[in-house]
Amino acid sequence: MSADIATKSTERNARARVVAAILLIVVLVAYSAAVVLGWIPDGRKIDGVHFALIVLTGLIVVALIQPEAFDWLKRVKLSGFELEVLEKVREKQAAQEDQLEDIRLILPLLLPEAARRHLFNLDLGNTSGYQGSHILRGELRRLRSMRLVRMKDGMQISQMKDGNACDLAAFVELTPLGQRWVKRVREIEDAESPAA
Repeated sequence: MSADIATKSTERNARARVVAAILLIVVLVAYSAAVVLGWIPDGRKIDGVHFALIVLTGLIVVALIQPEAFDWLKRVKLSGFELEVLEKVREKQAAQEDQLEDIRLILPLLLPEAARRHLFNLDLGNTSGYQGSHILRGELRRLRSMRLVRMKDGMQISQMKDGNACDLAAFVELTPLGQRWVKRVREIEDAESPAA
């Protein structure tokens, strides 16, 4: 039933556009006939302003009857501008690709493999089976100082004693920044994978 209402509404809109276009054409023809028949004095005949008005009316009629044709007119009229915009977009994309390449080069320095693995495990919920160690505590402190993880209430990294099994998610969780980093690292690694 809602499809019928939408169809009727679309048909009414189309009819209204056609009626408006016909009225504009009638006014334009009446004006032109008045000029040709001499009903309009010489001083009031078509000049540059009136000609622009006629062209504008024609464009409005075309836009009312066939709106997609107006998009084509914009593209033709502003093609030089569009080419300039496209060139700027290409330059921006090239700059972004350079920045992404720089990030790829820096990423291993900022986030070693073990730290990335902790972030991925937290994101996927694969956090059981961790063994407390000095190295693990150091990696987690580094991630915390980078604001990629935060401590759970009442928990401290020092509670992860050497050799004790622990669930990483019981101690830390990803911050919104950490979630963004996980997403970005995955995108970069997917882009660098042989399948991509």
